[in-house]
Amino acid sequence: MTENVVIVGGGFGGLETALSLKKLLPSSVRIILIDRSEYHSFIPSIHEVVSGTIRARDIQIPLAVILRIPGIEFVHDEVLSLDVKSKQVFTSSRVLDYDYLVLSSGGETNFSDVQGAGNFSYRFRSPEDAERIHADLCSLLADRNKVCSVIIAGGGPEGAEVAGELLDLIRGYGYRHDLNSGRLTLTLIHDQDNLLPGFPLKAREFSQEYLLQKGLTIVTGHRIDEVQQNLVILDSGVKHSMSMLIWTGGIKPTRLIQQLPLAKDPNGWLKVTDRLHSQDDEYVYGVGDIISIYVNEEPLSLARLAYHALDQALIASMNINSHLQGRRQVGYSPKDKPQLVSLGKEMGICAYKDKFLSGQWVVLLKKVVQARHLMTYLTKTGLSPVTSRIPGSEFRHLLRILSPL
Repeated sequence: MTENVVIVGGGFGGLETALSLKKLLPSSVRIILIDRSEYHSFIPSIHEVVSGTIRARDIQIPLAVILRIPGIEFVHDEVLSLDVKSKQVFTSSRVLDYDYLVLSSGGETNFSDVQGAGNFSYRFRSPEDAERIHADLCSLLADRNKVCSVIIAGGGPEGAEVAGELLDLIRGYGYRHDLNSGRLTLTLIHDQDNLLPGFPLKAREFSQEYLLQKGLTIVTGHRIDEVQQNLVILDSGVKHSMSMLIWTGGIKPTRLIQQLPLAKDPNGWLKVTDRLHSQDDEYVYGVGDIISIYVNEEPLSLARLAYHALDQALIASMNINSHLQGRRQVGYSPKDKPQLVSLGKEMGICAYKDKFLSGQWVVLLKKVVQARHLMTYLTKTGLSPVTSRIPGSEFRHLLRILSPL
């Protein structure tokens, strides 16, 4: 009887799991990846889409093409629900049976129950979100007869990177005078005392000072309490008028994960063992943003970063193969790696443990990481020998991705 492995999500963890399993498992095992997007996107670069430095398609590769070559089935659909008792995945168009399920579906914007935030904010989760922000901001800026106030909610890496890109856009599109005169304001609101929580203190202070000098207004130590159509109200009662509010204030579990009848942590993330399977179901694995790893009943403190998802995908793949073979599984142990944050096209920081470095080279290094990541999937699937089977439009798109290399 053929085993079925179903993977939900084509992001960093999901795609890496699919390709790793294909190498490890017998050819008779059917591997299916489901994603509601046609593309795998390099999400750490979507801030550049906001400024117009790059287009969304520049950081995307088509899942159907990448998966077709090694023989992995791609289902372009949305998963509506999961039945772990009957081992079935329900999408909007079909029902899929599984023997092993790998969840890597990511999170959704966390508005922290702030009244009005979901209705009057721009989400910042996908390349399409970033393109929408870019287009609408350019329209706002074009009307020089109106006062324009742009607010960024959240001072983590995403908020800092969006701020840097917007400052570049303002200058690059000729609105520097509007920023200096006050006709245009760019404000970042963060509920802690410094930007970039979790980073070395000097890196946090450096980033904040750099963005202030470039023209960003920073409000720290206060959270947004309510959002109205053209107004942001802080917990202090202070009101800020706004033309656009970009929400980068974190993520929360999606409804798919919330409704899953398996153990969760206090924040609603799927609880998994260090073998990366559910504490309640050894046939359900999780990688990436959706999981909270528990070792000896204690949660593992771990940032939700792409490189962790890639490492987790390898361990999950090895353990599914081991389980099938009746062999002992291995535990996941996270590895610390440098974290790169750009503050616009001219400056970035590289933080590792309690140390940090800064310079434009960090921005260039991020681009190299992006190119290597996309190139890895184009090469590990054996793209070159089969280019004749790729539709013309997709082939031209892949050539554009490869051209900077």
